[in-house]
Amino acid sequence: METDIPLRDIMVREVVKGDRDLNVMEAARLMKKYDVDSIVVLNNGEPVGIVTQGDIIRELVSKDTTPSTVKLKDIMTTRLITASPNDRLSNIAKKMATEKIRKIPVIEEGKLVGIIADMDILSVSSEMNSILAELIEMNVEREIQGTGSEGEGIGQGICEKCGSFSNDLVMKDGLMMCETCKEEMEREAE
Repeated sequence: METDIPLRDIMVREVVKGDRDLNVMEAARLMKKYDVDSIVVLNNGEPVGIVTQGDIIRELVSKDTTPSTVKLKDIMTTRLITASPNDRLSNIAKKMATEKIRKIPVIEEGKLVGIIADMDILSVSSEMNSILAELIEMNVEREIQGTGSEGEGIGQGICEKCGSFSNDLVMKDGLMMCETCKEEMEREAE
């Protein structure tokens, strides 16, 4: 994965946000309307928290609480971990892993300018795998005759067929794929 990419190049700029006094029912409607699984909570225009679908399930559904009676400020994660648009992707990926979070709002001069999610990082990783696959295919001549052939293991990354992470990707029909997808493809060809 390219590690020197600034967040501004891959962050989502249209962020679903709501005031801390917005009730959870309205927030859930916004999340559904924009097909997202979180909402950044604002207080006087400044980001102060985040509410995810998991928070709603954990705090309301599991306790059989009516969403229209609860405000975002009551269930938001308040230690808001943020990033800058100039932060590097590798640093943020490490921060997300360390903090065990899936989304980080991107703040510039106190204003919410974007959000980065674990899936955004995976998509960049997947694109890099595609580029790597093309480079491998282009490199037909090998230092040692007979290496680099179709089906040979090429390392770890995201399978271009199923999208899952694998420690043992192989090249098959121009795609980097996990062993399971390779075997499936071979069975289908029979």
